Amino acid sequence: MLVWRPGTTAHRRSQGAALTEPLSAFHLVIGIDLGTTSCAVSVWDGSKIVIIPGIVASTVGQNQAGQVVVGQPVAESAVAGVKRELGGDKPIRFRGRTYHPREICAFLLIELKRQAEAFLGVPVHDAVITVSAAAGEPQRRALREAAGLAQLNVRRLLDDPVAAAVAWGADERVRTYAIYDLGGGTFDTSIVRIGPDAIEVLGTAGDLHLGGDDFDELIVEYALRQIRLRHHVDLGQDERIRQRIRREAEIRKRELATAESTTLELPQLTATVSTSIPLTRRAFEAMIEPDVQRSLDHVTAALAAAEAVHGVGRGEVEQVLLAGGSTRVPWIRDRLAGYFGLAPGDIRADLDPDELNVRGAGLIAQEYDPAPLFEGSPGLLSANLRLRAEMADPAADPVVPVPPASAGSGLPRPPAETPADFRPVAELTHSLLAGSPAGEHAALRTAYTAFVAAILAAAPDASLAELGSALAAEYDRR
Repeated sequence: MLVWRPGTTAHRRSQGAALTEPLSAFHLVIGIDLGTTSCAVSVWDGSKIVIIPGIVASTVGQNQAGQVVVGQPVAESAVAGVKRELGGDKPIRFRGRTYHPREICAFLLIELKRQAEAFLGVPVHDAVITVSAAAGEPQRRALREAAGLAQLNVRRLLDDPVAAAVAWGADERVRTYAIYDLGGGTFDTSIVRIGPDAIEVLGTAGDLHLGGDDFDELIVEYALRQIRLRHHVDLGQDERIRQRIRREAEIRKRELATAESTTLELPQLTATVSTSIPLTRRAFEAMIEPDVQRSLDHVTAALAAAEAVHGVGRGEVEQVLLAGGSTRVPWIRDRLAGYFGLAPGDIRADLDPDELNVRGAGLIAQEYDPAPLFEGSPGLLSANLRLRAEMADPAADPVVPVPPASAGSGLPRPPAETPADFRPVAELTHSLLAGSPAGEHAALRTAYTAFVAAILAAAPDASLAELGSALAAEYDRR
């Protein structure tokens, strides 16, 4: 299956108007790596991929005022790893109410869209978003729905291994690689043939519930067992304590990538329990061995598919390309070298595994033309405004600048969320008022200000329609 041929128009939009003049030096279709534990955004600047600063943790929590905050350190009340829940019907209790998983995911995408717009200084409507190769149609549909709630046109859902392969690029001759992508919550593997002109996927497999989060949980269970042995108390039912241990487990897991041993420091878990728990790299490797073997079983399945259809077996794989932060575990690299019979240098990690997928998404994204507006159902605007209103500081939209007095007397431009039906009259009104003295067109200025204020306040669709109609009528009467 051919998945990408650089420079072709195979993946470009075939319908709809495109921006004829770019609003910035950057291509305005962004790449999003929506990971289980972290997210990132990239954009093509005309010559290379730029990763927008501020990788976001895939957590959705709330501040002291009860507003939604995205990307903050995991707290007891935060929702983490929602990517694993996409496509399911299980509701999520958060902030005292019930959310669909796609709504929690939409909070993440809204924040990523905000960051992209703040970086670029212009509205962003289009994205290529990574997805696990193991994701089925329910998960993919839910991700598209989440993007719609974030007012993003999904130009492509890009399988993680394909993103990694695209980011890696090609040598002068055709080579066969295995992609081993172990992130925080999902695992993907593909056998790919990469040449100067195309990337072809020969076989693929994966697991939506296998990743570094599972390694953390194994350390948590180990720590709880040690606490039971030492202190004769079972703290495993206290979610607050489990969260504390989980945060410490993640830190110490990272240390074991370069050290032979570490210690989990857990002071004052309760009024009577404070403890330090040693953990060696060898003990950690023994914990995760069944999960690592599961990943290799998926590699075997991908190889079987490649051999059945293309005649490519294990012996034809020349190198393994690593993606995902969990591949930093040295033992995993050793196991892969042994599995394929390759030298350690052929287990390639010279590109940052945390950035590989987002770079690939950005490279694919520049093959698409940006749209001037969000193309989804107008009914999604109301849902988007409701979600934005729940988020901390939702009105601080970086793409709603207030022009200087000489260019509109401080009148704000139409926000990015302006309903499509009223955007033309809003743009015309702003242009008219920007070139008029402050005392002229007073009624029109009042109607325009009320309309923009309602958008920023996340007013219901009915109210926006009423105010937009009043603005259109006033513009006709000018």
